[in-house]
Amino acid sequence: MPESKENLIIDITGFKCPVPLIKTRRAVKQSPDNQIIKFIGSKEEEISRKEILVALESMKQPIINVEIDNSTGNWQIITKKQST
Repeated sequence: MPESKENLIIDITGFKCPVPLIKTRRAVKQSPDNQIIKFIGSKEEEISRKEILVALESMKQPIINVEIDNSTGNWQIITKKQST
């Protein structure tokens, strides 16, 4: 499958578990290989950030970058969809 030219952004701001995990699994499952997926959230979703990292690891998806803005608590996780 050709590499996607656009990043997929999954905004989980304001969602409580299990919704962020459902969105994570769905995004990975439905994305083509090599798709860049960016998950974003805020300080209120700190637990979801940790759970998304664990979920991506369990799905054998590489974590490209994790950024946390210390002043706001906003964060992002970037992965690149790999075939499983």
